[in-house]
Amino acid sequence: MDFEDEQGPPSQGGKGNGNGNGNGNGSGQGIPGSGGQPSYLAEMHALRRNRGLRMLVGGDLHNHQPAMQWFYRQAEELQPDMIIFLGDFVNSEPLEYIREICASLRSLAGHVLVIPGNHDPRQSLITFEEESYDGLRSLHKSCAYVGGYSFAGLGTSITTPSGSSPFEFPDEGFADALENMLPADIWVLHNPLEGILDRLADGRRLGSRSLRRLYDEQHAKPMLVISGHVHDAHGMEQQGGTVFVNPGALVDGRAALLSLGGDSLEVSFRAM
Repeated sequence: MDFEDEQGPPSQGGKGNGNGNGNGNGSGQGIPGSGGQPSYLAEMHALRRNRGLRMLVGGDLHNHQPAMQWFYRQAEELQPDMIIFLGDFVNSEPLEYIREICASLRSLAGHVLVIPGNHDPRQSLITFEEESYDGLRSLHKSCAYVGGYSFAGLGTSITTPSGSSPFEFPDEGFADALENMLPADIWVLHNPLEGILDRLADGRRLGSRSLRRLYDEQHAKPMLVISGHVHDAHGMEQQGGTVFVNPGALVDGRAALLSLGGDSLEVSFRAM
């Protein structure tokens, strides 16, 4: 499975009106927003989807090196097709550690998608671009098409309660960059949507209102939304045809293996 057209199918990138040849309902049938796409391409993408895609997902490492070593061992054991890293590699530490992680991840899977978290330095985007070869790429404000599935990504976070992390932004307008890449089968986010896997242990919610509004407005809903950021909210929820997954924080010894095959999704939570 290779990285295909980074912009997705020809009509990808609209506002998600879902009136293409596929039904675009997040059920994994058809190709969202694929109107006007030659039929042989639609058949090719459907065949790729049926082959399946196994994704090892982690994030919120916060420079916890024993947890990173555990994650590497998980990748060696599980042999996933793809690794997705949801950001917060570090706590504003030097970029060299992010570079080392990227190099290690490249050696463990054929495809690696990374986004920054709010605790990563803003210069991490430059590091991601410099390390984007041999299957690794930044999905922040970008999209990819792998194994018959379209991915759209957005890292960083909305303003945190402390307001002190280096890579956060006001909620208003936060989702705009993601909107330009929709519809997509899978959303890869650092910050969760408001009201979904966003609750801290003390009851406060850190979800993004603008992301939730964008999701609610989509006629062609994603089949899967993966997010991190809120360590206490690890788990899985389903709303309509969309499955939401927070793999948990690596700093707490948590990750998840997601196995996609056609219309099916299996989620296996991993713990140290």
